[in-house]
Parts: sequence; C-alpha cells; structure tokens
Amino acid sequence: MAETFKRRAPSQWGEGGALKEEILAAAARLLAESGREEALSLRAVAREVGIAAPSVYLHFKDRSDLVATVTRRAYEKLVAELREARDGGTPHTTHSSHTPHTSRAPHTPRTALRAMAHRYCTFALENPRRFRLMFGVERIVGPREDSPRHPVWLVLGAWEEALAALPADHSGQVGAEQDALLLWSALHGIVTIAMALPYEVDRRGLIQRADDLLDRIVAG
Repeated sequence: MAETFKRRAPSQWGEGGALKEEILAAAARLLAESGREEALSLRAVAREVGIAAPSVYLHFKDRSDLVATVTRRAYEKLVAELREARDGGTPHTTHSSHTPHTSRAPHTPRTALRAMAHRYCTFALENPRRFRLMFGVERIVGPREDSPRHPVWLVLGAWEEALAALPADHSGQVGAEQDALLLWSALHGIVTIAMALPYEVDRRGLIQRADDLLDRIVAG
C-alpha cells in the first residue's frame, strides 16, 4: 500500500520562519528516533513536514547545515536553563525524622553550582529525546579543525563560569577547564547511567547523587 503524503498548507507571505521551525522540529524528531545522523534524509524531513523536498533548501543548504542548526538549538536551550538555574539559586532541603522541609538557601556561588547540577538532572529527565539528540546520536565524523566550534563546548563554558565564581578555597584550580570537564563528565555519567536502567528513574535519588558528587569534588 502506497504511503499517504499529507501536504502542508502553503505558507503565506512572511510565514517562512514558521516553516523553518517546523523543519527543525521534524529533523530533531527523526534524529532522536533513528539515533543516526547518516539515516536522516532531507526527503524524509520534507515528508514529515508535508512539503516538497526542494522547499527544505530554501532554509538549509544541505543536511549538514540542518543537523548543525538542530544540534546548536538543543545545546543553547540546555545552556540557557543552566544559567537560569545558576542565577536563581536552588531550594535547600533539610531532612527531619518525619518529612523533608524545603526552604530557600542563600544565593551563593556554591548554591548556584548546586542549582545547575540539579537542573542538568531534571533537564535530562524532562527532555529525554532532546538529551539523546545531543549526546546519543551517532554522528558523521567531520574535520578535526571543526571540533572547537561544536556547541557542546557551550555547556563546558557554563560549568567553567560557575566554578570560576567560587572562592579560591573551594577548589584547587577554580575556573580551570580541566576542573569543569571533570565535574561535568562525572555528573553526566550519573545521569546517563540512571536513564539507561530498565526502570523509572528515582528523581530524588538522582538529585541526591548529584549533591554527593559536588560535596566530593568541590571543597568546602
């Protein structure tokens, strides 16, 4: 049986931006579903949106351009949420013999870092497809000289900023790229392992493990 093609209504004047967003959303869905950049075709993206394949070229020069835009959008979203958490602080939870009590902790560089770690965990749990798009898709290997421009380094930069704000006695080499990379790698490992297990993630337990990690890595 032939596949049914659902044609999108033609864009009106000035609606090209809306079509571009639909193309990006469709590409993100297909990438997350297949898990392989090589499996993505502009024809499949066009079919998902309901447009003719040449229409994609009005917004993106080729597949690499489309994938790069989708990827950058995902990383920029994560970085924006991490910085929002950093600037807003984090609730401080104390435990009694009965129930936890949540209060607002003073906003300090340390609570800001903790808020970022918490948000990294919840971002992954609340956006599993986007998280997979960022860290789980098999990519087409490009030239090595292009790697410093990959948006993954935006995330590392956010962690560097948070560590640099700590007082000098909280870390041996505050702000060093290596410190930020080690912190992020450890936190990412905790999140990825939790999400890979064949049962529902214990969100509270994951946050606690993130706190334990910070207590071990960041002195004070």
